[in-house]
Amino acid sequence: MKRFLLALVAFLLPLVAAPLVLAHTAVRETSITDNATLSAAPENFTVTFSAVTGLANVTLTNATGRSIALDYTAPRAMATTFTIPLPPLAPGAYTISWRTMAHDGHVMPGAIHFTVTG
Repeated sequence: MKRFLLALVAFLLPLVAAPLVLAHTAVRETSITDNATLSAAPENFTVTFSAVTGLANVTLTNATGRSIALDYTAPRAMATTFTIPLPPLAPGAYTISWRTMAHDGHVMPGAIHFTVTG
């Protein structure tokens, strides 16, 4: 009986632990929700991740895909929350895109689309 239980634990342990090992950092929340319609242009964008990560880059583009300059340099230090100041935005559609890098080297892209109406 003891051998059977030990064999069962030895068999099940990797199955239970595998999802934890394979899990990657995810976005927990953002200050602008995806596909939001905003009556006023936001002054910044904040993204919070489920674990400490490095922010490799951030880009802001308009509806035609034209890049809009950001006065922001991604920090070298890893963190869970990053706040990116945004330039004044005219009414229109925008996309904020980012890439993060976890401790294990896994790169995770993300993006938020939003529209400013006034």
